[in-house]
Amino acid sequence: MKFTQMMDQPVEPGGLVEWSAQTPGGFAHWHTDPRPTSHNHELHLRSALEYRWRTRREGGRESWLGLAIEFDEPMSVPAIRAALTRWIDRHEVLRSHVVVKHTGMQRLSTPPGSVTLKMGRVGWYTEAGPLLDQLAGAFDRATAPLQWPAYLFATVAREKTFTLLFAGDHSLLDGYSLILAQHELIELYHAARERRDDRLGPVGSYVDFSAHERRVADEADADHPAVAAWRDYLADNGNEMPRFDVSGESHTRPAQDDAPGAAREEGRATAEDPGDATGPPQSSVTMELLDDDEANRFTAVCSAAGGNLFAGILAALAIAYRECGGGVFRAITPRHTRDEGRWLGSLGWFVSTTPLRLDTSGLVAFDQVVARATGELRATRTAAGLPFLRVAELLGYTGDPKFVVSFIDTRHAPNAAAADAGAARVLRSHSYADDEVFIWVNRTPSGVRISARFPALGRTHSEVSRFLIEFGRVVREVGDRSTFAQRVD
Repeated sequence: MKFTQMMDQPVEPGGLVEWSAQTPGGFAHWHTDPRPTSHNHELHLRSALEYRWRTRREGGRESWLGLAIEFDEPMSVPAIRAALTRWIDRHEVLRSHVVVKHTGMQRLSTPPGSVTLKMGRVGWYTEAGPLLDQLAGAFDRATAPLQWPAYLFATVAREKTFTLLFAGDHSLLDGYSLILAQHELIELYHAARERRDDRLGPVGSYVDFSAHERRVADEADADHPAVAAWRDYLADNGNEMPRFDVSGESHTRPAQDDAPGAAREEGRATAEDPGDATGPPQSSVTMELLDDDEANRFTAVCSAAGGNLFAGILAALAIAYRECGGGVFRAITPRHTRDEGRWLGSLGWFVSTTPLRLDTSGLVAFDQVVARATGELRATRTAAGLPFLRVAELLGYTGDPKFVVSFIDTRHAPNAAAADAGAARVLRSHSYADDEVFIWVNRTPSGVRISARFPALGRTHSEVSRFLIEFGRVVREVGDRSTFAQRVD
């Protein structure tokens, strides 16, 4: 299943309709909800509010994720309306809103059956370019995190086919949520069209998860193992988050500024805070790195070395980083927090983060690097025990992730093979940050796919481009030779 920037793959032209959620009377009939929000959501909202105050513009265009689903049949308007409404009823996070007040965060919620959809006919498009521009602009405007709804649906209908699209602010969902959502939306549409009950099982509420996670995190103190893991990691890196840097130059601040609480405000831009967005959007890359057979051969090498595919991917990244002139490979890796069965199918932001440090010096064989990566993944697992915002509060730290590597295996998701063959794709918005490098590696039914975003200009652009090429070379060579003793020097 592709994970691609919105503008990187056209949508076949047709009749565009936008579907926006609404409730009669606005918030007048919503109830005050005592369940607290998650630390992820709070950080996201506070960054968006800061951005609004600083620029007098709404945030949103840099922090949404989306989905495109291709239907090989004519569109039924009643069925699509019923399917989308049922999906909103199914996932409480789409019927809940958090307001930032001087006294803190206040949640408002509305029950199932209270949200309706407004159908807005935009027009008929005969060319893909203008259609894509319209869709991207509509999603940018509709997903500002401080508003409700912070999501939008759209359909592009043709005589015999149609495309269903969705975009939502990151505070409402993560990438894995969308991998699952494509199956749900297809099933809900077919159930509505065939006038039958859907075959989806029950799911938990991300709002409930947020409240639980918040209570547990707020009870933690500075002695929590996650805090210790982050404290040690940051101290080892000059109290800075890792950055992509293969220049061999040190960008660490002078020692007197390295206290954990020292803030660096200049040029600060995160996925939640797009900065002033005066420069060009980041470069985007999406490609299939390995086919299924190649991926199986590469995985076999990793298994023989005592690791899994993720450890092997990290090992290959670290080797490529070294080959391009970098030192110790440091990055942030997301870890899912769906640790109970009721959360497995939920729509929400079920992600924590862990720090990674992978030193390849003195290692000459790929299996050695895999073994070290495996040990590092195990050792840093404790860092995911608390949301990073809570860790940052306890440490007095203000930095943001700048170099992130994510891995997801989508093969066991419902409808995974069809989605991977082109029936659905996950979308992401533009990013305008000039100092962020994000890499997503996905194992899909067809092989290993990679997606990345990085600065469009300057030295980092050329360095990341070269690094990704080298990473691909390492992975393919290891898999092609399928030898446990593959040397990496």
